[in-house]
Amino acid sequence: MKEAQDRQKSYADKRRKELEFEVGDSVYLKMALLRGPNRSITATKLSPRYMGPFRVVEHVGPVAYRLELPEIMQAFHKVFHVSMLKKFLHRDKEVLVEIPLDLQANMTVEARPLRVLDRKISELRRKRIPMMRVLWDCNGVQEESWEPEARMEMRFREWFKEQAAA
Repeated sequence: MKEAQDRQKSYADKRRKELEFEVGDSVYLKMALLRGPNRSITATKLSPRYMGPFRVVEHVGPVAYRLELPEIMQAFHKVFHVSMLKKFLHRDKEVLVEIPLDLQANMTVEARPLRVLDRKISELRRKRIPMMRVLWDCNGVQEESWEPEARMEMRFREWFKEQAAA
């Protein structure tokens, strides 16, 4: 058993890289990449995946760092795991993502439905699920997706009533 564990550990260690930062270093902070109504701040596949750079203020634990965050992010916890950070290398490759005002604690922005573009009924064996194609507004970026009507009615009750009346 020990031999098998050691073999698997050696495979994992080949791809693992140890990251360590010093106090005063600049790092990028990873943004959440979620789908659905809570979309990430990024709009497309090629958009930046990190915010920053932010300065490391303190080395809290073996894999945790305290960052100096801007005033708009004061509601966030300031300690992050090393897996959420990326080393800032060159000033000329600096990526500055505008931090939205409605940024939530899980690094996402609440998407708001604008209007219903289309409706259909998906059939799964004996189930019939009413679906709607919704146009979303996510911090100025518009995106479409198919969503179940029941979920939209539950999450956005007032908006759903307005759409039914229209």
